Amino acid sequence: MVPSNILQRTFHIAHNGEAGTSFTIEVSDLQYIVTAAHVVRGLQPNSKLSLMQGGQWLPLAIGDVWLAPSGADIALISPKRQLSPTHPVHFGSASSFYLSQQIYFLGFPYGLRLDSEQINNNLPIPFVKTGIVSSFTSAETGSQIIFCDGHNNPGFSGGPIFTVDQNNQVNIIAVVSGYRYNEDPILLNGKETGLSYRANTGLVIGYGLNELIDHATSAASGAQITIRA
Repeated sequence: MVPSNILQRTFHIAHNGEAGTSFTIEVSDLQYIVTAAHVVRGLQPNSKLSLMQGGQWLPLAIGDVWLAPSGADIALISPKRQLSPTHPVHFGSASSFYLSQQIYFLGFPYGLRLDSEQINNNLPIPFVKTGIVSSFTSAETGSQIIFCDGHNNPGFSGGPIFTVDQNNQVNIIAVVSGYRYNEDPILLNGKETGLSYRANTGLVIGYGLNELIDHATSAASGAQITIRA
């Protein structure tokens, strides 16, 4: 079961014609928005994002915008106001997950969503998918890459990848970047046509949170928390 402390902190956002997913985290009693860098490409500090609320895109004022200097597909944004209650959530590291562990990831594939004004402050509920940890890189420098076996779709980029333990504790371990695909040729009577199609390999690619949490700790530029869990 996916608890409300992750559903209610996942949002549908858009910028410059690109829509995706984001989620909130709290660091040193300040709230931030996390998403994939490619979702907010070109976003400037002290400007606005578009937030889906009440079935329409509404402007959301923001402050700082941080992109990982390592080139990892992650972004940290300082909203001008708190977006979600501070339900307890933990950040996973290399020691908090293992190969073959079940994971979940949330998002808004192809812009699809569950509109449920009564239970989520007029904000849409994201889709939920599941898979397992397939592999991961070293976490010693930069942002760890985590590969998961799960069928991703466009629109999940920027959403959280997380685990839930037997005590219902949520551990967010990564940000969805995208999925691996193969370019396969289209044949006609056994001969190549010069055309190709992209085949989803089922490998979800995510980036760990350590790099952006370190930045949030030093920057201290998030939204002041007024609504607590």
